[in-house]
Amino acid sequence: MADDAGGGGADVAVGRRAFRQVGRGAAAWAVVFGGTAAASALTYVTSFPTLASRQELAVTTSSASGLGALLGPIAAVDTVGGYTVYKSFVFLTTIGAIWAVLASTRLLRGEEDTGRWQLVLAGDTRPARATAATLAGLGAAIGLIFCGTTAILALVGRNPDLGFGVGESVLYGLSIAIAPLVFAGVGAVTSQLGRTRRLATGLGIGVFGVMFALRMIADSSAHTQWLRWLTPFGWTELVRPFTANDPWPLLPAGVVTIALCVTAGILASRRDAGDGVLASRDVSDLRPFGLGSPSGLAARLELPLLGAWCGGAAVAAFALGIVAKLTTAKVPGSLGDTLENFGVKGSFADQFFGVAFLLVATLVALLPAGQIGAAFEEETSGRLVHLLARPTHRARLLGGRLALAAAGILAAGLLAGPAAWLGARTQGVELDLGRMLQAGLNVVPTALIALGIGAVTLSVAPRAAVKAVYGVVIGSLLVDLLASMVSGLTWMGHVSLFHYLALAPAQDPEARTVAVTIAVALALCVLATILFGRRDVRSK
Repeated sequence: MADDAGGGGADVAVGRRAFRQVGRGAAAWAVVFGGTAAASALTYVTSFPTLASRQELAVTTSSASGLGALLGPIAAVDTVGGYTVYKSFVFLTTIGAIWAVLASTRLLRGEEDTGRWQLVLAGDTRPARATAATLAGLGAAIGLIFCGTTAILALVGRNPDLGFGVGESVLYGLSIAIAPLVFAGVGAVTSQLGRTRRLATGLGIGVFGVMFALRMIADSSAHTQWLRWLTPFGWTELVRPFTANDPWPLLPAGVVTIALCVTAGILASRRDAGDGVLASRDVSDLRPFGLGSPSGLAARLELPLLGAWCGGAAVAAFALGIVAKLTTAKVPGSLGDTLENFGVKGSFADQFFGVAFLLVATLVALLPAGQIGAAFEEETSGRLVHLLARPTHRARLLGGRLALAAAGILAAGLLAGPAAWLGARTQGVELDLGRMLQAGLNVVPTALIALGIGAVTLSVAPRAAVKAVYGVVIGSLLVDLLASMVSGLTWMGHVSLFHYLALAPAQDPEARTVAVTIAVALALCVLATILFGRRDVRSK
């Protein structure tokens, strides 16, 4: 009995530590989620102030081929609430699901990889209880996202032009929380299946891909809409806050989340710490690629992740190309005015892609976060010490990893332009391939700046490096959007990285600006290698 009582205190401590590890990130995402939804609603009432313009938008979007499969439910977009759900659905559910998988595998399998989980289990707790406590801490962090999103939207909803009720805002927050909750459970299960965090994360992202594709199939035709009940993204759709306000889809979301968490606890109690349920071969064929140098080893380990990022950039650009079908239809003049707020000129197709490539630029600029995180993990896991014990120069080691990340950024830019062109061609939209290739390459310098900032932070404050990249990129996007949409905040644009990005193909990139941007990025990377060579290696 005494052991059980003590175990309860230990489990509470485990849960609190888990919450501390992800709580700050959850608070940041709460602001992003709530701000995104609120901005979508306020932009709508500004861009489409009359009933006629809103009905015209509804007719345009409903006739666009493939738009529902890409962006989710096209329902009631002639209302503020319906448009808010439609505009932010894919972005918020995708970010929430991926964040939850990464957070879950970090708190469970990541702690196991570093050996800290074994120390926890050496105390007064058991694998199943410690897993449950960790998931409770993660659940509290997701609750923070729900509360922040709901509070911001309810506060903005007091605007009479929006008219969101508190109950509707709560239901919207719950619908957005579905994806993080379910995929936290998915990450918990894959953490028991894979023997490394990398494998567990890969399995979790694989499940995410299948569920997302299933949602796209469900939204592609009226005959396949029943498939929405088989995916968490479909449950979010079916709630339809601000319009239908149906809470029933929350029931399968809760049941599945609980089932996944229970399954994770059972699997954790039936395996040894450090092991995984999925067996792997003890003997495999020799693969000498990348074993000749530290830079080659980094390439060997990171090429799959870089390939996934490049593929994601290409798919996103291709999807935006498909959405370009909208540019061939009659669109409200207010929508064109909204695009002109970004300073884009020319045909409506050029204006659309100029703003669309701002989203591609954001995705490519986040690529360095994975490489900076891998460098930090290599250091804190102790692997870096073994490399530096050999005749390996520090500057060459970090420089090789930065060169690898830069190559990945360049590849992503090269793929994005032709992918957008190809997507547009499938919809009968004629674009110049050369200009689209230029638009793809145009996003590279800004991403290199993000890489340089992350590298310098890694060399000075390693723990803050990944957060610095995410903070700079996402913060720059939000500032750029606010500066473009709100006339009184134009001055804020100068602090955004994207302020200096030409919105090609609607704007021609200036060679001088591109050269200066690349020079600054190179200077930051050189500074990072110098600083990295002058500090001690961290062991934790």
